[in-house]
Amino acid sequence: MRSVSLIKNFVLLVFLTNFCFTEANAFCLKEIKEKELIEKSAKLQCSCEYRLNSININWFDNFSDEYLKYYVCQAITKNHDIKKAALKSEEYRQKVKSTFSNELPEITFAPAFARIKTARNQIADLEFSQTRSNIYALPFIARYEADIFLKNHDKTKSAKLEKEAMEYEEKAANIAMASDVATLYINILKLDENILIKQRVAQIREKIFELTKERNKAGLASVYDVTYTDKLHTEAQIELLDLMRNRNLLLHELAVYIDENPADAFQMKRGALNDLEYKKIVPQYINSEIILFRPDIMKAEADLKKAGLDVKIARKEFLPSIQILGIAGYNSLLLKRLFDWENIMALVGIGAFEKIYTGGYLMANLRIKKIKFEQIFEEYKQIDITALQEINDCLCRVKYDTQKDKNNLKKLNLEKKNIKLIYERLKAGIISYLDYIQYQETLLSLQIEKNNSKAQRLVDYISLYKSTGAKL
Repeated sequence: MRSVSLIKNFVLLVFLTNFCFTEANAFCLKEIKEKELIEKSAKLQCSCEYRLNSININWFDNFSDEYLKYYVCQAITKNHDIKKAALKSEEYRQKVKSTFSNELPEITFAPAFARIKTARNQIADLEFSQTRSNIYALPFIARYEADIFLKNHDKTKSAKLEKEAMEYEEKAANIAMASDVATLYINILKLDENILIKQRVAQIREKIFELTKERNKAGLASVYDVTYTDKLHTEAQIELLDLMRNRNLLLHELAVYIDENPADAFQMKRGALNDLEYKKIVPQYINSEIILFRPDIMKAEADLKKAGLDVKIARKEFLPSIQILGIAGYNSLLLKRLFDWENIMALVGIGAFEKIYTGGYLMANLRIKKIKFEQIFEEYKQIDITALQEINDCLCRVKYDTQKDKNNLKKLNLEKKNIKLIYERLKAGIISYLDYIQYQETLLSLQIEKNNSKAQRLVDYISLYKSTGAKL
């Protein structure tokens, strides 16, 4: 009985020990997992902040709409194309590390085993018997290219410039995404207002159609008048359907931009066009030096520097390559004596390698790099002058669209005064109710024109923001 009790106590002790170890191990794993999640979250947050800073996100506070900045932030942080651009930049950062490794020595471990069997030979009167033996080797091999001509260093600098160009391309993609989302949002608000107005227009035309039918029965209107008003009513319904279709399509597009389900796009919160306004003063003139901060210009400059460096590297390919080789390790015919001190072997050597004939490859490569440099230089000049054109075009649009919007507002206000006078004439019995609601339709048409011109003016501000590289 005593032995059974001891066995039970031993089993219980083992179980409790294993249980405690498992609990402790699980707790440690949980801490490690939480630490990894925190680090990953910190990296993601840092990446998102970098993207938001690259588009000057606070500039969107100048619009009196709480949802505009929100949707821009959502697109920059969640859109898959933006994440892809960020991953591409990270890919080129890793390429820089890969290229830099060529400047460092390379150390390899190459264990080897060989079985040697010699043939039986006879030289004159001397006869050599057949032998068999094993060779065991554990060498460490170090190789280093002495970069006295800085060829590998220039390749690293070229990779850094390529990485820099990709970062500017990523920034350009972020700015383009922000401007696209903002433009899309403004157009959605415009369609919201126009749909409400168009619904009222359709109701007025339906009423005109009904009144015209009544007048036709009374002999005051022809059949043509009835048919014509019916056609106008149908056209209003068609135009309303077009507006609703376009709004739904834009809402779907906005949902995809912010990584949401397009089926729920209509439920997305948004403001009103009448409340949306740009609070900051738009400059009439912009210093031409601002184009130097555009991402496409900075990318073109980085590409141009890289192309010039590639020409320099192509010239250095004609120079000899100096290799330093070192080998150290153990070598023995007997496995049991492999690690004996006397079986250590070492070798150090240096050699120069010069390409004498490559079939014209080096010269053709140099010419290719020179032509590539000239191409990029021409592209850079074209991008430079196109950037100036874009800024001037945007300033031109802002100037004339702002004036057009003011004129539309003036015209709308005048029509509102007219409609009051017309209403007084209606009360006085000078005009009919049919004439009055036709004037109402004219007022609503002017309101649609005002909404379109206001939306265009606001979109012009977004275009100017994009053309200045988010430095407006």
